[in-house]
Amino acid sequence: MTQQRAFIFIGNSGCGKGTQARLLQEKMEQKQMSVLHLELGGEFRDFWETSGYTAARAANLVKTGKLQPEFLATHIWSHMLIKYFDETKHLIADGVPRRVREAQVLDGALNFYGIERPIIFYLNISRETARERMLSRTRDDDKISMIEERLDWFEQDVMKTIEFLKNDPYYEFCEINGEQSVEEIHKEVMERAHI
Repeated sequence: MTQQRAFIFIGNSGCGKGTQARLLQEKMEQKQMSVLHLELGGEFRDFWETSGYTAARAANLVKTGKLQPEFLATHIWSHMLIKYFDETKHLIADGVPRRVREAQVLDGALNFYGIERPIIFYLNISRETARERMLSRTRDDDKISMIEERLDWFEQDVMKTIEFLKNDPYYEFCEINGEQSVEEIHKEVMERAHI
């Protein structure tokens, strides 16, 4: 097998990272490349619907528009890596990591698996665009007060993580204008990914 690749999509809510991660996965699978897609949004939504003390507390955070704790996010994606990742797969992470300490743990995991030069795709959109796109969705957690909270924590927490990744020579950092069309962004992702 060729060298395993890792692609990490990061950006504000509504930037299209999930769409772009899915499009990249489809292209890779068309070329017979097996992919593990770490996508925490769906994993968290499934977790919140389970019973138990931790799930109930995590679900309550969602109702108040708060960010999930680092330990829980790290637990979920670490569990996915341990359970599903092997030497035949490439990795796509969507919305992982969100905080600097989580990025440091991911850094250790990627090194552990021998991944060389992971590519970071930062889909950069304005706060206004992020707000408009979240308002146009119909998810229960997209109420205006929660949206403003999420925009605030992106600027306070996630931007620090983006700076951490940008300044770490281990990664190839690609900032992409997320205001472009889905097709234009995908074209740029494919050019940078060399798939």
